[in-house]
Amino acid sequence: MTFTQNAYKTIPVSVFLILASVIVSACGSTADILPGAGGLGSEDEPTAAAEITDAPEEPPPATPIPAPFGSIIFVSNRDGQMSLYKTTPDGIQQIRLTTSGSEDGNPVISPDGTRVAFVSTLNDNTDIYILDLNTLDVTRVTDTAERDAAPSWSPDGQQLVFESFRDGNLEIYVTNADGSNQIRLTNDAAGDSSPVWSPNGSEIAFVSNRFGNSDILLLSLNGAVSTLTTSAAPDSAPAWSPDGSIIAYKSSVGDLSNLCLIGRDGLNQRCLTSAPSEYGSPAWSPNGMWVAANAKQSAGYGINVFSITDETVIQLFEQGVEPRGTPAWSPDGVRLIFQALAGGDMELYLVTVPTNEFIRVTSSVAYDGEPVWSDQ
Repeated sequence: MTFTQNAYKTIPVSVFLILASVIVSACGSTADILPGAGGLGSEDEPTAAAEITDAPEEPPPATPIPAPFGSIIFVSNRDGQMSLYKTTPDGIQQIRLTTSGSEDGNPVISPDGTRVAFVSTLNDNTDIYILDLNTLDVTRVTDTAERDAAPSWSPDGQQLVFESFRDGNLEIYVTNADGSNQIRLTNDAAGDSSPVWSPNGSEIAFVSNRFGNSDILLLSLNGAVSTLTTSAAPDSAPAWSPDGSIIAYKSSVGDLSNLCLIGRDGLNQRCLTSAPSEYGSPAWSPNGMWVAANAKQSAGYGINVFSITDETVIQLFEQGVEPRGTPAWSPDGVRLIFQALAGGDMELYLVTVPTNEFIRVTSSVAYDGEPVWSDQ
C-alpha cells in the first residue's frame, strides 16, 4: 500500500504515523541438514542428499486501520441560522447542540474533550460562550459591547485567551473559563489577534501588524512580548506543534502563500513548501510529525500532508470535492475531517490518510463547516 505524492518518493504505509504496529515479515524456510562433512555419511554408506524445497512465504498481513471514534462538532445553518451540531464520524447520528437564536461559530474543543468554546453573535454583539457537551448547558464568558472572538484554551482547560476590540483596536485578553478575571495582555496601537495558547501553558502565539505587516509574536502571561517573524511577507495562522517546540504558519506571497516552520526560540526557520501556492492554514498531526493544509494541486483542490522531517508530501484528492477551511485531525492521527464544496453545497468529508478514502459525512442543502474532533 502506498500513498500518492507530489513527485517526491513513494513511502510505505509503515512510515506513516497512523500504523499501530510495525509490519514484520515471516522469515525463513527451513532445509534439512545433511549429515557428515560435505553432506555425506560414513565412507562405507554414502547417502543421497536430502531434497531441499523452498516453500513460498506467506505475505505479511496488512496492518489494520482502526475504526474512527469520538465525535465531530461543526457549524450548520440547516435549521435557518448558524448553530453548533454534533455528528458521529460516519455521519449517522447528527444532533443540534445550540438553539439560542443567535449566530454561532468558531468552535474550539477543550483539552479534555468535554466542552466547546465558541463565538456567538446576538443583536450584532459578538461574544464568547462555552457549551458543556454532556449537559448542553451554555455559559457566557464575555459580555462587552465590542467584538470578542478567536478563543483558545489553556492546556489545563481553566482559562481562555481571545482577541477583543473592546479598547478600540484588537488586543489579546485572558479570562477564566467562567468569565471571571478578564485581563488585557497586550497594549499596542497596532492590531493584535489570533492568539493560540502553547501546549506548555506558558506562552501565547499571536498575529500582530505592529511592524508594518502581520507577523508572528510570542506573549508571556506577564505581558512580555517577543518577536518570531519579521519578514517583508505577511505571516499568519500560527499553530503550535503538540510538544510546543515549533510553530507552523502561513507566509504570504501576494495572493499565494508558503507553509513554514519556526522554533519557539526563533531559530530553525524554514518552509515546508518549495513554492507559493493556494495553501490553507496548517494543522498538526497528534504525534507532531505531519502538517496538513488545504492546497491547490495539479488536478484540483485537495489536502496536502507534509512530513516535517523530510520532503515527503502526501496528496489527498477526490474528484468533485474541493476542501475549504482548516482540516482537523482525528485523535489517533488516522483521518482528517474537513469542509468541502461538493455539488454546490458546503459539506463535511472525512478522509483516511493512508488509503486516500473519502467519505461524505453530511448531506444537507445548507452550509456545514468548521469541524473539530473530540475524542469523547
